[in-house]
Amino acid sequence: MKRWLVDRLICPECTALEMPLTLTIREEHGEDVWDGALRCLDCDRIYPIRGGVADLLPGDTRAKMDAESGYNTPAMLSAYLWSHYSDLIGDPQATDAYRQWSSRIPPRPGPALDVGCAVGRLTFELADTHAHVIGIDASAAFIRSARQILTSKRLDFDLIIEGNLSEPWGCAFSDRNWEGVEFIVADALALPFRSRTFATIAALNILEKVPDPLQHLMEVNRTLKPSGATFLFSDPFSWDPAVSPPETWLVGSGEGNSDYSPRGIDTLRRMFTGAFDLFDPPFEIVADGEVAWKIRKTANLWEHITSQYLVGQRD
Repeated sequence: MKRWLVDRLICPECTALEMPLTLTIREEHGEDVWDGALRCLDCDRIYPIRGGVADLLPGDTRAKMDAESGYNTPAMLSAYLWSHYSDLIGDPQATDAYRQWSSRIPPRPGPALDVGCAVGRLTFELADTHAHVIGIDASAAFIRSARQILTSKRLDFDLIIEGNLSEPWGCAFSDRNWEGVEFIVADALALPFRSRTFATIAALNILEKVPDPLQHLMEVNRTLKPSGATFLFSDPFSWDPAVSPPETWLVGSGEGNSDYSPRGIDTLRRMFTGAFDLFDPPFEIVADGEVAWKIRKTANLWEHITSQYLVGQRD
């Protein structure tokens, strides 16, 4: 974890109090803390730093993130590394989704946050237009992989063909300047950052993946600057009751959400422009549309996804 990040961090269990964290260093490589801990001055919780990766998950979230399942499995890592970087490797099946998304974000003088960054492609793209960029994800495997790319400036992974059959894939990023990039393990529902910190926040395909979608958007509002700021939102709205209860979905059906629009993207449009008093101040929507992208699980198993996006600005 790079030292410049410490002053921006707060305890994710104490976001209402915005309690700072003290840093203990056991091993450091230049400005990169390789082994150590962050401790809350109020609740005394300790967040470990191991192999350069800071884990700032709240206790309840950490207990649910089994290191051997879900987004932490080798199969998921292969699928998402292909999805993020296959266009750079020259795969004819690749999409240019991350170039499309990043092209919608204007340069800003302040820091940027990529919420639900997975294996980091958008975070790296934002480094071309922002001095500091932080990618967060609840999957430790995804963050370790993104940070390995950051520190080695290489992508190397085993692309699954089928079963236990795989082939090595990779590419180099030797010409990229990523001094202002960092990745940490964190929860989209309890962002470990001070309020009004970021000039840009991107949240790609995360709304449907969290147990409380509204809380996720509230955390975006809390940590985004009130002026001179951009929010890129994108999601396929493939709601899943195994992830979040139907009453929390941002659509006008089911219990408790009859005021929402029938389609999620329309509810988000209303929220962006002031409905439900969610975003304060509200946004001007300056761009919208769809981006098609893919996840490759094996040579014969693919997910073809269309995400709808909004770009909101506060000027």
